[in-house]
Amino acid sequence: MKYVLAMAVVSALLAGGDRHRTVPPLTLAHQQTVLSSSLSTSATGSTSTPASSMTGVVQEYCVRCHNDRRLRGDLSLEDFSVENAATEADVSERMIKKLRAGMMPPPGARRPEGDSLLILVETLEKVVDEAVKDRPAPGNRPFQRVNRAEYERVVAQLFDLQVDASRWLPEDQISASFDNVADVQVLSATLMDAYLSAASDVSRQAVGQSDAPTASHTYSNDPSVSQHEWETVEGAPYGTRGGVSELHTFPADGKY
Repeated sequence: MKYVLAMAVVSALLAGGDRHRTVPPLTLAHQQTVLSSSLSTSATGSTSTPASSMTGVVQEYCVRCHNDRRLRGDLSLEDFSVENAATEADVSERMIKKLRAGMMPPPGARRPEGDSLLILVETLEKVVDEAVKDRPAPGNRPFQRVNRAEYERVVAQLFDLQVDASRWLPEDQISASFDNVADVQVLSATLMDAYLSAASDVSRQAVGQSDAPTASHTYSNDPSVSQHEWETVEGAPYGTRGGVSELHTFPADGKY
């Protein structure tokens, strides 16, 4: 914008010096050139603070307490470099939290003037965030089983079946007042057996006919069939004595 104003002032002076001389108006191309020059000048005028200059702030105001000898807060910043903050992400995160909370430097300690602390914390955040963006490492998620409440909801959603998971599954471990924390919801061999038993019963209820009528049939031997222990019944398993041997057609699979 300064360049545009300067052009306007020159035009006014030329017009005032010679009444009969006129300055032709700027064409659209010239206006675009002037505008782009103005924007470029404004953009280059406000440069971001380099991270290397913020290292000096850390060395001057932080290392006095956080050094290898005093180790305040079990932290030494003697070799800390802001431009390499991503290599010590844990230390950088601690610094960011303390600076954002206004806890460092502590009350009574010498503090930098102006907004140096704000620039420092913003620079730390920028360096760490850019490194994470280039090399994302979300970590590993541990295996997590469903707890009782989750198991009941899953069965209800899949089969429209209301079950009581406590019939098969033990009480869930509580961590930080939550019963779905993966670190404590481990899966043992005993728990695996419990889940398999639950799956067997639930699948039987889901595909079976719960209101199927009860049917019974009685078989009996002819009085002429001997039940003596030294005589076997035809069709009975080898080694048995007495009993009944019949072929029966069951209407459905199940436990009888």
